[in-house]
Amino acid sequence: MTEANNPRKKTQINDDDHNIWIVKPGEDTNQGYGISVCQTLKEIKTIISEGDFDHSRTFILQKYIEKPALYRNRKFDIRCFAMQTLVNNNLKGFVYDDGYLRTSCRPFTNKNFGNKLIHLTNDAV
Repeated sequence: MTEANNPRKKTQINDDDHNIWIVKPGEDTNQGYGISVCQTLKEIKTIISEGDFDHSRTFILQKYIEKPALYRNRKFDIRCFAMQTLVNNNLKGFVYDDGYLRTSCRPFTNKNFGNKLIHLTNDAV
């Protein structure tokens, strides 16, 4: 396997146009609160150190997919529900028949990372 095809290769945080990251508060958040899309290490450090957050909190740093799959030119996610249980040493799984698709509010472009309506698929945004 070549280095370019190695899935375990670490992704570096550089300041280039193919280096886009999502920073999310790690706990006690929902509805898109506190999520930022960043393009530089300086932006990431500023959000983590100077934001309106309790400094003992954790953050999730997620690589942004620059060329996502789109539905009607919008970003989307699919939500489906399942449950796994262990009863009397028997592993059981259940899948709910229905799920749903969430789309962003605006058509996708990677030209404006400040507009959450383009990049987040959260119902409350």
